[in-house]
Amino acid sequence: MADHVWQWIAGLMVLVLAAINPHAAAGAAFGCCFYLAYPSASRGLRRLLYGVFSWGVGYAAGVFFYGEGPPYSQKSMLVAAVVAALAVLMFIAWSSIIRRDGNLPPWVQSILDIVFPYRTKRGEKNAD
Repeated sequence: MADHVWQWIAGLMVLVLAAINPHAAAGAAFGCCFYLAYPSASRGLRRLLYGVFSWGVGYAAGVFFYGEGPPYSQKSMLVAAVVAALAVLMFIAWSSIIRRDGNLPPWVQSILDIVFPYRTKRGEKNAD
């Protein structure tokens, strides 16, 4: 019985937020799906909470940057999707760093090496 109540509450919240800015709500939902596609991010309630939080962050970003309306700007959909997806990556990396006692996961290290190719590793001295 309690599961149905939470489903109704979640459904009503989505409808209310979609009525406020439907483009931001759709973009945030798309960005949140990026998290659900990541297979080993987490399990159970934590997975649900990360998904809801990333949706909320994406929706808030879409409304913050393009909240004027009605009519609402379609650009809020892109902003919401990108921010929700990036928030998911940050949550996954942060959780992985905590589980690894401060060491970066290999995929985060690879991204940092691509973005910052000339940075020095911890403990290494710069050759210059």
